[in-house]
Amino acid sequence: MELLAATEDSPCEGGFNSCSLLWRITDNAGLASDGGGVVDRILQVLLIIVTALVLRWLVNRSIAKIIKRATTVRGPQGISDLAERLSASSSRRESLVGDRTAQRAETLTSVLQHIASIVIWSVAFMLVLSVFEVNLAPILASAGIAGVAIGFGAQNLVQDYLAGIFILVEDQYGVGDWVDVGDAAGEVVDMGLRVTTLRALDGTLWYVRNGQILRVGNSSQSWAFVVVDTPLPPNVDVDLAGEKIIEAAQAFAADEQWSRSVLAEPEYLGPTEMTIDQIMVRLGVRTVSDEQWAAGRELRRRISESLREAGISTSGARVYVPRESAGPNA
Repeated sequence: MELLAATEDSPCEGGFNSCSLLWRITDNAGLASDGGGVVDRILQVLLIIVTALVLRWLVNRSIAKIIKRATTVRGPQGISDLAERLSASSSRRESLVGDRTAQRAETLTSVLQHIASIVIWSVAFMLVLSVFEVNLAPILASAGIAGVAIGFGAQNLVQDYLAGIFILVEDQYGVGDWVDVGDAAGEVVDMGLRVTTLRALDGTLWYVRNGQILRVGNSSQSWAFVVVDTPLPPNVDVDLAGEKIIEAAQAFAADEQWSRSVLAEPEYLGPTEMTIDQIMVRLGVRTVSDEQWAAGRELRRRISESLREAGISTSGARVYVPRESAGPNA
């Protein structure tokens, strides 16, 4: 009877909850009523946040798996042949820029995960407001009106997002590519629909609005062509110097360490410029993308050593190295 009376005197409604728990612990109607409501709301907010975190993790994981599977798994040969015939421009682009599977997958994953996070946290924020009994209808109506007003004044923002979508769809560049966008050049470390983030050689982090990118030079697509210009003195034996340069380039291409980076035989183009001070000879080597800088440095080092061993200077007149059989006065 006492328990029944205590239950009837309880200020709490419903079954077991925070209010009833506080009522049983403190036997204070005011504390149980007010404190129970606060605790319930805190628990609901925590539940919403935890659910949003778990959902975001699951969605991001699913996006990564789906994008990886979609960009790596190939269909049957018949479907591939049909797609090739129906989209000749696509096959021509692939032959031009090479296999972009990894870069495109990483970029798509990053952008889709970013969009999913915005949607999930926006919904979670509205649910938190509803927990505190905030009427969302006026807020949503005001947001719609404000969105229209902002749309007229934020044309550059819309331009940035549209440009980002086209950059992504056309696969102009992706995360990990080395690009030159005019005012900045560097490695793409992050890409969004509004801003592209580049890391320059000196470590500077550039944030470039997609709407302001008028041209893009991508050094990481398909292949690269290393051009080595070697200055020679005007009285040099050009044929001999050319032979030494070709020998150094062929040894470089045959080296096990660099052979995988070289896509074609080195091309000796001969003299390209001649003045009273020097003769410029040119050599070109086709390499895989992202290896052109390291390959160019190694090739210049080998050419320099080869010319020096042959007694040919690249900065002045010819240097004559005495033979071993010659005397000290020879």
